[in-house]
Amino acid sequence: MAFEPKPNKGTLWPNDYKTTESHPNVKGDLYLERDLLNALMIRQPEGLIKLSISGWAGTLINKKVLNLIASEPWTGESTPAAPVVSDDDLPY
Repeated sequence: MAFEPKPNKGTLWPNDYKTTESHPNVKGDLYLERDLLNALMIRQPEGLIKLSISGWAGTLINKKVLNLIASEPWTGESTPAAPVVSDDDLPY
């Protein structure tokens, strides 16, 4: 089965090519929906754009990984709910 990225999700993998302390410990990709990016730009029209990222430890292909989900940051306008994550939500 071919890899199919899921919206607003990604994975950080151990960097098997790290040879110096300046190289990152983990590397990966995060696939963002254009709708999320547009919403962030509209709600945060100036300066830096804040993006919330949540992570869950996991194992893929016998390697410890960190699975990521991106979302809009909580603004305090409503009660925050903990993300509900099922196996179908994880990027593997």
